[in-house]
Amino acid sequence: MTRPTPSSDGCSDASTDERELWYVVRSKPRQEKRAFAQLDNQGMQPFLPEVKLTRVRRGKRQQVTEPLFPGYLFVTLSNYDEQFHKIRNTFGVANLLRFGDKPATIPAELIEQLKALTDDCPAVEYLNKADTPQVGDLMEVIDGPFSGLLARIVMLDGDARCVVLLDWLQHEVRATFSYDELRRTER
Repeated sequence: MTRPTPSSDGCSDASTDERELWYVVRSKPRQEKRAFAQLDNQGMQPFLPEVKLTRVRRGKRQQVTEPLFPGYLFVTLSNYDEQFHKIRNTFGVANLLRFGDKPATIPAELIEQLKALTDDCPAVEYLNKADTPQVGDLMEVIDGPFSGLLARIVMLDGDARCVVLLDWLQHEVRATFSYDELRRTER
């Protein structure tokens, strides 16, 4: 099997150095980290760009690290012909991404830019912890029929909603609100 070397226009170019190309590896579902570790153990140079996110899990906010491109990672090979079959038989790897019979390649410059982005950028978060409500916070309902009532957050319900206790007609009532229907209060 001969190793294709596409140039910037996508056509083959014999002068392209093998070390300048990165191949796109498709992993099995949610096995990007396993594929990365296995490729690394085999002496290949894999790259898995990741971002840090704040997710709500079991009612609590947690920092998690997730792949930037779920299901995909990149690898550069010292010898494509020898290592092609090793990649396909690696735990966690589904296959190399291909267009017809040619493997998809990425120029090294793009990989360097991705590395710079993932290294230099602060953690990407869906929710800013200082601005979003936390369990136990006292909030005021600012929208809907319960507008003006005070509510205490008892549970987070996903990234955009929470469960609260309202003091309504001398009874504590549980209700679910989105964060934009509530405002922090000091009362």
